[in-house]
Amino acid sequence: MPSSHSALVATLCTNIGYRSGVSSDVFILSLGFFLVTIRDAVGVRRANGIQARILNGIGKTLAEKGIVEFKPIKEVQGHTPVEVVIGCLLGFFIGLAFCVLN
Repeated sequence: MPSSHSALVATLCTNIGYRSGVSSDVFILSLGFFLVTIRDAVGVRRANGIQARILNGIGKTLAEKGIVEFKPIKEVQGHTPVEVVIGCLLGFFIGLAFCVLN
């Protein structure tokens, strides 16, 4: 599945860029929001999911040996880079369609 967050911010950025121009202050603000959201989707959330999976494995091993009691933590799955790129492209074309057709 493509990233819905990436698609949403790409649509927002495209609409603002088309209507206000790419040299406007609002577009620069939306571009910053876009970059932070993309970085979060592809980097931070994915790294958190990988770390949680490893910690759950270590905790399960320690619990099986009777060393500690362990309650598994939630594993949040991030997006792959391909899902983020497809979400961005989808959002760009949807934003462009709304601007042209409106």
